[in-house]
Amino acid sequence: MNKSYIYKNFKIEILYEDSDIAILNKPPGLLTHKKNEFDNSPNLQESLKNQFTIQDSKNIKDGIVHRLDRDTSGVIIITKNHNSKNKFKEMFKNRNIRKNYLAFTYGVLSERQIEINKNISRNKIQRTKFNISDNLGKQAITKVSNVKTFHGSISLLNCEIITGRTHQIRVHLLSLGLPIVGDKDYKLSKEEKFRLTNMTTNQKDCILLFPRQALHSHKIEFDHPIIEKHIKITCDLPDDMRDLKANLQ
Repeated sequence: MNKSYIYKNFKIEILYEDSDIAILNKPPGLLTHKKNEFDNSPNLQESLKNQFTIQDSKNIKDGIVHRLDRDTSGVIIITKNHNSKNKFKEMFKNRNIRKNYLAFTYGVLSERQIEINKNISRNKIQRTKFNISDNLGKQAITKVSNVKTFHGSISLLNCEIITGRTHQIRVHLLSLGLPIVGDKDYKLSKEEKFRLTNMTTNQKDCILLFPRQALHSHKIEFDHPIIEKHIKITCDLPDDMRDLKANLQ
């Protein structure tokens, strides 16, 4: 049984822990860290203070070495000291950490497996959003495979991110015409409703009213740089995505 702790009505599971790192299951709706020093929103970083001893001088990012979007749930690594933070930063930079996500999307993948290699750049007008770009931005690579298709119109996809760019999976899947269910920023409004023709009213409602992007950080795998042990952690779908899947069966 995994340990867990409560922070401001959020239940945070500890999936793995040693003296250098912890691997947590971040619930949806929780920021990874504050946007700035004046942001009072609940955030994962704030929750660490009462739970772990962290030696880090990065004010609002103590212990944070990568991030998940507020409404994305699942596996996230926390570092407890300068040494582990530096080593894990290096590993993320060198792509030595495998990260897999599960996403429910509108539409069906044209092949069983596909690699998306498209640059991502910040939107010039809406600075919090990102776009596919031919020559601007940073290279981004996502490997996508089909796990299951429901009623010929909704897919459960496994997405492995080779690079870690902000909103990468959301932007890449949209570029294939496969927006994530519940994503309010990256969507094809009119087209999405037309894709639900073979479903019951109840199933359509479950999809159209899903309150967040149905995206979950499902698995992380790496060679631990300090204790030299291979670590592989998987994290089951959270309740809301599990219910969605059950309703689609």
